[in-house]
Amino acid sequence: MTTLVTCQDLARAYGKGADALVAVHSVTCELRPGEQIAVTGASGSGKTTLLHLLAGLDRPTAGRIAWPAFDDHPRGRVGVVFQGPSLLPPLNVTENVALPLLIAGVADAEAEERALIALDTIGLADLAGSLPEELSGGQAQRVAVARVLAAEPQLIIADEPTAQLDSDLARRVVDLLTGVAARLDAALVVATHDPQVAARLPETWTMSDGALTC
Repeated sequence: MTTLVTCQDLARAYGKGADALVAVHSVTCELRPGEQIAVTGASGSGKTTLLHLLAGLDRPTAGRIAWPAFDDHPRGRVGVVFQGPSLLPPLNVTENVALPLLIAGVADAEAEERALIALDTIGLADLAGSLPEELSGGQAQRVAVARVLAAEPQLIIADEPTAQLDSDLARRVVDLLTGVAARLDAALVVATHDPQVAARLPETWTMSDGALTC
């Protein structure tokens, strides 16, 4: 089985010298297809920074990270569900879901078709023409999951995807994430403060002061 991501003594610091903030240090880990992992830890423990490094959205200041299954180029192979609003207000739901595909060079018609299929798969086909301002928080997060499904990534990163949702909506979003990951045989990494969310995933990693315990 090809390893998706490998990290060796990974570190990320912001600033320099005595005033530097070390968000992640000495992290060594691997991700493989099909793994579903919860990353837990207090606010400020480094969870978001680690997820951004795994997704290739940030670069380490020390150590090494590689994506062997992606020819070391994670762009286009990783789907990210952010904690806060991530939909573009001028675009309707279908356009928001299709946007990453268009950026990746997929033809307009195919991108729209894949977006509509993804929305139908997660039960949001009736919102295809809606604008983000017309959605509830739970609906917006489900659209973000549809965007990941349409892109068919091999690694799904979700940063506190249920933080602003009630327990019922949180359960539905986690169901969608785990279901989408299983459908794609993708690895899933979810950062969460919620022990109920963490308990839904087979494996838990814990962050504390920038260090990771697997």
